[in-house]
Formats: sequence, C-alpha cells, structure tokens
Amino acid sequence: MSEHQTSPAKKPGTVVYACSGCSDAGELADRIARQITREGVAEMSCLAGIGGRVKSLVNRAAVADRILAIDGCPLNCTRHTLELAGFNNFEHLELHKLGMRKGSCPVTDERIATGLAAARQILSSNQSKPERQSEHETIPSQ
Repeated sequence: MSEHQTSPAKKPGTVVYACSGCSDAGELADRIARQITREGVAEMSCLAGIGGRVKSLVNRAAVADRILAIDGCPLNCTRHTLELAGFNNFEHLELHKLGMRKGSCPVTDERIATGLAAARQILSSNQSKPERQSEHETIPSQ
C-alpha cells in the first residue's frame, strides 16, 4: 500500500453504548461498558456521536454485528437515542431492573460486577443474531 492508501476499517463485532449520565446509575452504566470493552467482549462507542449524527460514529453502529445499549435509569436515554437515529435491533440492559435506582446506587465494585454479569449474559445468549435492520445506509466518511 502506498502512504496515501488506508487499510479497510475493521468491522466491529458488538458495539456497546452507555447512557453515561450524571447520576450514579449513569456512571455505573459507563463503567460497565468500559469494563466489557477492556475484556474484549464488546467495543464501546460514543452515544453522543449517535445523537449528534456524527457520520463515522453512525457508520460504526450501522456496520456492527450487534449493539448493546446500557441504561442506568428508567428514562432509557441510550435506547431512545439509538431509536431516534434509526437503530431498532439491539440488546438492552436496564440497570434499574437489577435494583440499581438512580440517586441511591453509589458506584461499588459489587454493583459493577452485577451489571457486568447481566451484560455478559445478554451477549452470550443469542450469539448468532439475524442480520440487523436499521434505517441507515453506511454513510461515506469525508
């Protein structure tokens, strides 16, 4: 390859998005997403970029084999952001359903471990999912 050619982008397998909100529940969602990324289970990407329709970040979601959305509270900002961007086929982890209540769930290793176990369980079930549907065509980068 010449110095001006680039290698093809690696297709992400599972991409994870977390609400990463300002509450303790948002921090837990963020920490869980970062940990499963460190473990190589999924690759975290930027939810704000999806909301802002940043082409490269929307493309990343569009070509992912799977998407995991992690929400800390019942407002489900991650789910809503993905759906508003046209992504409707993803797994969804809702930490409030695990008893982690916004404003009363300080970040602890135990709570992170509980969320990690739930995320791993979601991702280990349905290993081979049918082709994801979204309203998006891959957007050429500029």
